[in-house]
Amino acid sequence: MLRDSSPQFREAASNAERRRLALLLRAAIVRGDFPDGRLPREPELMRDYGVSRTVVRDVLLQLKETGVVTRTHGVGTQADIGSVFGLYEFHGVDVIPEQSTYPRVIDRKVIGTPPVAAERMPDCGPRVLRVEYIAAPANYASAVSTNYFVLPKAEALETAPFGHNIYQFLHNGGLRLSSSEFLIGAMLADESVGQRLSVIAGSPLLSLEQVMYDEDGVPLCFSTVALRADRVAFFSRVGRSDGGDALRPVNESPVQDLGFS
Repeated sequence: MLRDSSPQFREAASNAERRRLALLLRAAIVRGDFPDGRLPREPELMRDYGVSRTVVRDVLLQLKETGVVTRTHGVGTQADIGSVFGLYEFHGVDVIPEQSTYPRVIDRKVIGTPPVAAERMPDCGPRVLRVEYIAAPANYASAVSTNYFVLPKAEALETAPFGHNIYQFLHNGGLRLSSSEFLIGAMLADESVGQRLSVIAGSPLLSLEQVMYDEDGVPLCFSTVALRADRVAFFSRVGRSDGGDALRPVNESPVQDLGFS
């Protein structure tokens, strides 16, 4: 058996079993592999994954404690993961994604252009429209998104209805995109972000920066987003284009939006 020779990387066999099972079950939950979100019962998990009852129970408890599943006596174990978004579709260039972000607009105001927004949108001028919303599928915010729109091009958004996601909002304002870029990273919640997303300071979050470009290829919007990492996942599939080495995104519509509990 091959083993890493460095002592600091060695792992107890029991911990490895738990780690592998937890990651496998989480992957299955995120992709919607279990009908109606209901996980198999403990004997089935023991049989299918070749692990002991102790390992199964420990892993299910871990998943419960981290908010991935709920467990109810006499009912079983139910998936409790957030939404899965097709990353290509979620750029909003070719199609308005069907998935809802459950937006609740909390700020819509014309303000002086922040320096960072001016850097991302060099021709935006001295004032921009700031539109901020939270994604609130249940009784808490799972993400907060602050968006800075170029004026006067986006002035229709001052009164446009928002809709089920930001791309519907753009459509309602008569705007279309030619391209979009994301920078996706990780961050630790500071106190102010933690209060907004109902997590303790230091909790791991996903961070997004997005620049959206209008039909002429000019920056239209710069966005910053903080997301609870336990409530969202992104899916992307890329295939090779015909007759060349370039890669192209392919249809991601089969990705299931698992919704929120």
